[in-house]
Amino acid sequence: MMRELYAACAIVAVVSLAGCGEEEAPVDPFVEASLREAVYGEVISPEFKYKIVDPEIIDGLGEFLVVKQSNMTEFIVGNGIAAMVDSIGRPEEITFNVIKQFSPMVHFLCVNVVTPTDSLVIPSDKPIAFPRTSDAANFIPPADFVKGEMINFQWNNTEGLRKMIGNKYALEAHLVRVEEDSVTSWMLVGDSSQVVWGQVPKLRIRTPRPSLEIILRMLERTQQNFVGGITYADIEPWDYRRKNYVCGTVDIGYLRFLDKVFSR
Repeated sequence: MMRELYAACAIVAVVSLAGCGEEEAPVDPFVEASLREAVYGEVISPEFKYKIVDPEIIDGLGEFLVVKQSNMTEFIVGNGIAAMVDSIGRPEEITFNVIKQFSPMVHFLCVNVVTPTDSLVIPSDKPIAFPRTSDAANFIPPADFVKGEMINFQWNNTEGLRKMIGNKYALEAHLVRVEEDSVTSWMLVGDSSQVVWGQVPKLRIRTPRPSLEIILRMLERTQQNFVGGITYADIEPWDYRRKNYVCGTVDIGYLRFLDKVFSR
């Protein structure tokens, strides 16, 4: 009887030890969702953590990626994310584990990028300099941006251009990217139907911050005009103006893309 009792206790002990040794599989906190489901909260994630599988990468620069699924175009951000994604090329499948952010607009902070053969952790030690954002439908340009036209900029009117330095204008213009002496410049170009002596005026955008340059890239890619506000910064040298009809340099105050207005 005593031997049977010992045997029973031994079996219980073994079962207990076996149970203690088992570890539950870790639960993935990232919930799989499409861009639309994540943006509109159609798939619930208590911690706003989502797994975005195989979106189309439209463009990337510095801390910003622009990705698309169906008709949704959104930002995925992270320290150095554009270069890190470039380093893995374009694999057959790529998954972004992200955390949904609500300010200054809905976007996604990337935690890591997963491919069938690799996994990259995206650093988060530095804040992302996201542009200020407003809904285009409710946006009212600041009062110091007066309505302007590209035709008002005339390359050979040196005195007139000098008087414009520091002034702010709200205008619409064609946007082009120009390669000059191994340097990429963004140009605002007037309407060819409104010219002075057959010369279409141009304004060169001074080096924009990456958070605004990525918007310029998207405007160019989708063949949309620049609609926004600029500050006329400086006049170009006479010979350069005469050769290229570039009337001066400008800084971006704000610009519109889709249903948002982005500003510095």
